[in-house]
Amino acid sequence: MTWTQTTPPPPPITRAPLPWRVLFLASAVWLGLWSLTPGLLANGAGKIFTSDPDLSILIETVLALLIVLVLLLTHRRYNRILFARSWSRWLYLVPLVLAVTVPFRYALEAPVALYMAWMTVSVFWQNYLTFGLLQSYLGERLPAWGVLTASAVIFWLGHAVFLPQSFSPVHLIPSLSILALGFVLGSLRLSVKTLHMNLALHLTFYFVFVG
Repeated sequence: MTWTQTTPPPPPITRAPLPWRVLFLASAVWLGLWSLTPGLLANGAGKIFTSDPDLSILIETVLALLIVLVLLLTHRRYNRILFARSWSRWLYLVPLVLAVTVPFRYALEAPVALYMAWMTVSVFWQNYLTFGLLQSYLGERLPAWGVLTASAVIFWLGHAVFLPQSFSPVHLIPSLSILALGFVLGSLRLSVKTLHMNLALHLTFYFVFVG
């Protein structure tokens, strides 16, 4: 009788946890990028080029879109999880249907096409930066509860720092509300793994309340 020698399978590849300094750097970079959120600041990047409010928003929207494209190209490992096929992709039908009705309900001063492009890019920007990339970086080192807590607090911090007139701690109810929203959106992403639900629900909100 002969024995066939088999080669044991190689051990699974485990990634070393990211150093703490990388997490702090990622959080600092997030805060810097958050300041470029289209329409966030009264003296945002668009105001460098023009004093026209609509053109300023357009410039900031295009800038955010270009940065997002770079981030998408440089974070493909994370993107495979964030945008994986999922039943939650069907939720995009809700904002898609609402988008058709926006021109008939619109009551703001900015052109409706600009508003829809602005909100679409801004929603993707906010969720991809915070509950996509930031949570992914934090997840390389922290347990799930730590990822959720840290991302929600950083999300709140971005609002409190750049919109203190609305979300600083002295404005208790709005401040706690934005912190709670951070926990809700963070929990959604951690539970379903992808960003589809976050994006669809967030965009639905902006396409429902348009005036």
